[in-house]
Amino acid sequence: MQAQTAQAVAVRDRILDAADQLVTADGARHLTLDAVAQAAGVSKGGLLYHFPSKDALLAGMIERHIDQLDARCNAERSRLPDACTSTELKSWILAVLQPHRVREEAGAALLAAAANNPALLDGVRQRYATHVAGLEALGGGFARAAVILLAVDGLMFGEAWRVTPFTSEQRERIVAELLRLTDEVCATAPAAAEEKS
Repeated sequence: MQAQTAQAVAVRDRILDAADQLVTADGARHLTLDAVAQAAGVSKGGLLYHFPSKDALLAGMIERHIDQLDARCNAERSRLPDACTSTELKSWILAVLQPHRVREEAGAALLAAAANNPALLDGVRQRYATHVAGLEALGGGFARAAVILLAVDGLMFGEAWRVTPFTSEQRERIVAELLRLTDEVCATAPAAAEEKS
């Protein structure tokens, strides 16, 4: 029974990998169940067993990318000082902007979902709302922290769409500046919040 479960997980992951690759290479319009089954090396019936519709496949892609992003955030958080008030925002920056195939394909999966059914992005919206709520805890630093979050998103989506012109060296400088600004915002936020009250 355990072997079947491990095998089912492996097939499911293979299907999701194939879907990611198709969306990344050819765009959301070319994502069909037939194309994914062929690319994954499974029968259409095998694909439908795991994902009974295109929406279910897209939802699976998004869920897996969110899970992988959570894992990367947790890994980055564990490497940062516990007492650092900027830990949450910095772990997000590092997890989202680390050079990684999955990160680029996450943007492609989100674009595919939005093109086919915007309701599939409800989980992403909830996660984003949680991040914004965390920024509210910074008090006076909220607006500046939100600008950092938006800059991270801009770079991430620009790379997902393959429109950013930055060299590797420029990109490293941008990420370093975002991390520096995060430390600055989080260090001054409590004082700014006290002045406001």
